[in-house]
This record gives sequence, C-alpha cells and structure tokens, in this order.
Amino acid sequence: MNPLQLLKKAPWRKIALGLVFLFALLVTLIVLTGAWFSYQGRREWAETKAELLKRGEVLSYEGLVPAPVPPEQNFFADPIWEPDQDGRIELFALQISPEEAARLKASFPRVADLLKEGARVKVVQAVGRRAKDRSMTPEEAAFVLAVLEPVQGDLDTLKRLAKRPEARFPVDYSKGLAMPLHHATALLTAGQVLQRRAQAEAALGRSDQSVDDVLLILRLARTIDDEPVLISFLVTISLDSFALDVTEKQAPTWSAEQAQRVGQALVRSDILRQMARAFRGERAFGNQLIDQLKHASNGELLKNMQMVVGFYQAESKPSGIAALSIGAYSFAFLDGDRACLNRTHQRWLDSLEKEPGLLHPHDFENLDSDFASEMQGLNRYRHLLTFLTMPALKNVFPRAANVETRVRQARIACAIQEYALSEKALPSSLDQLVPKYLDEIPRDVINGGPMHYRSDGKEYVLWSVGWNEKDDGGEGSPNEKSPEKKLDWVWKGRLPDAVNALQL
Repeated sequence: MNPLQLLKKAPWRKIALGLVFLFALLVTLIVLTGAWFSYQGRREWAETKAELLKRGEVLSYEGLVPAPVPPEQNFFADPIWEPDQDGRIELFALQISPEEAARLKASFPRVADLLKEGARVKVVQAVGRRAKDRSMTPEEAAFVLAVLEPVQGDLDTLKRLAKRPEARFPVDYSKGLAMPLHHATALLTAGQVLQRRAQAEAALGRSDQSVDDVLLILRLARTIDDEPVLISFLVTISLDSFALDVTEKQAPTWSAEQAQRVGQALVRSDILRQMARAFRGERAFGNQLIDQLKHASNGELLKNMQMVVGFYQAESKPSGIAALSIGAYSFAFLDGDRACLNRTHQRWLDSLEKEPGLLHPHDFENLDSDFASEMQGLNRYRHLLTFLTMPALKNVFPRAANVETRVRQARIACAIQEYALSEKALPSSLDQLVPKYLDEIPRDVINGGPMHYRSDGKEYVLWSVGWNEKDDGGEGSPNEKSPEKKLDWVWKGRLPDAVNALQL
C-alpha cells in the first residue's frame, strides 16, 4: 500500500484528541492539588491564628506600635530629625573642605595619612580603628576633637534632646519592606561619633566629658528600644556595645560618682525584653507582607521575595518559569507558609521567654536543628517565606545574649570601681558588693548561674560561660568575633588608677 494512503488512514485525529484530553486531565489534577493545598493552608492558618490569639499573642503591628508622646517630651520632636528631600537624616553633614584638610594635616602630621576630604565620621572611625587595642595617643585624641569641632552644634542638640523623658519617631509601619528607618541609621552614626569622642576625651584626661558621652550613647539606645522592628533592635544593641567598649577600657579611671552614674544608666537596658518585642514585630511584618502578597501580581510577588533576601534588581524581569512558580506558590502555599512562619516565630519566642532574663543556648540549637529538618525537600518551596527569613534571625540570639552579658558585667565593673575606691582594694568576692553597691549580683544570662570572678589584687576577670554553656576558666577567645564561637564571654578590669597610684 502507498505510504501516503497509510498516513491518511492513521487515526491522527483520535491521537490528538487523546493528547488534549490527557493534558486537560493533567492541568485539572494540578489545579485540584493546588486547591487542596490551599484549603489545607487556610485551615492550618486559621487554627494557628486562633491558638496564638488565645495565648494573648499580637500578630499585627497595630498592637505593638508604641503610643505617641507630647512633642515637648519627645526626643525626636526637633528639626534635626526631619528627613531631607531624599528621605535621609544627615547628622554631622558638614564636610571636610580642602582648606580645612590642609590645616588639619599641618597641625597633626602624625595622623595626616588618615585625613581625607569629605565625611568626618569616616575620619574619626579610621582613628578609632588604628587605636583599637590601645588608648589613643594625645595627638590622635586632639585630632579627633579638632575634626568634630565644626559639628559641635549637632552634638549639643543631641545632648539637649536627651533630657526629654520620651522618644517616639513617627515610623510608617504600613510600608512594610519600604519602611523608612533613617532615624536608626542616624542614631548609629551618632553613636560611632560619640564613642570616638569619648575615647579621645579619656585619652586627654577629660573623664567627666568622656563619661557624659558614654551616658549619651546609652540614652540614644533607649530612644528606639520600644520600636517593634528588628533593625531598630540591632541598632540599639550596637549603641549599647559602643558604650560598653568605652566602659571596659575607661572604668578604672573613673571616680566613684562617675561609675555610679553609668551603673544606674545600665540598669535601664533590658535587651532580652527588647529582643522579644522585635521578634514579635518581625512576625507582624511577615503577616503584613503576606497580606500584601495575596493581592500582588506575580512580578510584584517575586520582587518582594527578592527584597526579603536582599538581592532585588530593579531592572530584572521574572522569567516565565519563575513567574509560573511564584504564582503557584501564591495560590497553593501562601496561607500554609503563614501558619508555618507564625508557629516558628512562636517557638523561638517561647524559648526566649522560658525564664525571664535568661537564655538556654541548647534550646535554640535544638530549634535550629528541628527547623533545618522541617525545611527539607518540597517544604522549602511550600514554606518559602519561612525558609528565606528565619535562618538570618537565629544569629541574633547569641549576639543579643553577648551584649546583655556585657551590660551585666559593666554594672558589676562599675560597682567594683566604687568598692575599690572606697576600700583601696579589689573585692575578693562579688558578694562584697552587696548590698552597698549592688542590690544583688546580676546572674549569668546563660542558664542563670553565677557570674564568675577572679582577681590577683591588681587585675580582675569577669566571665560568663558563653554560648557553649561551658566554664572555660575565663578563656575569652579574643581573636574570635562571633559570640557563638567564643569560649567564655570575658570582661577584664583592674585596680582603679587612683588607688594604684597610692600604692606605688
């Protein structure tokens, strides 16, 4: 038979109809499967939401945003905090001119290599980095003060505003990922400047001014510690760290009155409470973001996901496969992901608040292992937002615990300074500080054990067991930057300079 006749008699039409039917069946199965996952996700979220609300948890920003305060009491009610036309808040904006740079180089030849035209903050930070493991030389200190002298007006304004009892910046929480937090960046810059100025003043023997700057840094930290935003919390503990770094180096030079003032200011820091508030804010942000994603186009949804993990490119366009995948995620898995996100946050919060004022690192390590196990295979896609956001949050816990430990150690160090100035010797035991200098000895934030102390009469060491929950005898791993990788968390002090001078 002729091949053409065979082709004409072949059942192509039936084959084509069969293929169309199979394709339609496949699409129907996919849609039905997605609808089933969507239904399961909505039910899962409804159950999770009901359970959390029954526990009294707040799942949106409305219940977390602090109330406004009268302008006359508000640290942020001043023109210095008004954003410019680009939305930025520029403190210390006066640039170093070529003429000023030439004068400074002539006056301070030994640090001339650090001087550049432009931003003052970068110059004083460069001096601070050079003097990282020592005190500034008199020339370095005088140079820092000379660089900052033209922006003294901004520093005076901050000192004046710090006397106001309240602080509320008008954050627009409704903007989600686009939420402007320029005031937090400005506060961080102010803290860096004040830290370097405090170090410079101390190097020149101006301890009163140095202590005033330490206290001002601590006050800046308190201005945003009730903002339910993780970035604000990270700025807060950075500011606390600036003040603590100066305190550890300079406390032995302070008077009893200066040590007492700093110790009293440190009592107002409650980092673990602030962290819990920030984590609840992150959960509220996640819920707000999911509400926005439910009404977003595929392109907008993909853009927001990219912004969450920090690699959004404005000019990039999603491929067809990416758009299809993100659309399927939105249709089938978004509500289930919301339930997973809220449950995961709650597990972290439950461990954080298990015992007020304490942390148990093994609990967080176990949660991290459980989370990694849960995010295997298809669950990474089903719980995409949870998978992308939660791993970065886990690193906050050891960092916050380390700063809280240093706050407690600084309070003890201030009490030791007062004791030693009075008794002309370091205490042989921390119990000697109670009740005259401390109502009670702050516990180790890790598991609540005693803060360890050792003294040879000239120097002393305070230490926490650290994230490994093991007493390593005060071994501090000075070259290790990550708190979770350090052995013990160590604070070093010495006999007050005034007492040491009497014994020479």
